[in-house]
Amino acid sequence: MLAVACSSLAAEGSSAEEAKDLLNRAVSYVEKERPAKAFCAFNDPSGAFHKGPLYVFVISMDAVYFAHSAAPTLVGTSLRDTRDAAGQPIGRAVMEVIGSQGEGSVDYMWLNYSTNKVEKKHSFVKRVGEFVLGVGYYTP
Repeated sequence: MLAVACSSLAAEGSSAEEAKDLLNRAVSYVEKERPAKAFCAFNDPSGAFHKGPLYVFVISMDAVYFAHSAAPTLVGTSLRDTRDAAGQPIGRAVMEVIGSQGEGSVDYMWLNYSTNKVEKKHSFVKRVGEFVLGVGYYTP
């Protein structure tokens, strides 16, 4: 019973670590390959930057989506005035973190594309040149 509890805790902790790792790999990929090639890779739903509920999203400093493999219809749309499922201004929250710190995290309610349910999400975001890269994970 104790082993099961420890495994469960490890799995919860690994979601944050996996999200951070995926974001760091995406940042390195953009810096190495340049944005256009990187965004193609990030938009591939079966590629290396989309693992189950974890995926890279990219917005410009104007808050326009350039990559989102879980919801490709968002590419070209603006996050600036988007509100989460609880009515909170998610776009503004992301841009405030980026504007003040260059990187950080935001919490919000978002559709989990794997379960098709609205769930709590914690996303790590980081400015890379003129873009913001992010990876989030769903929390209990």
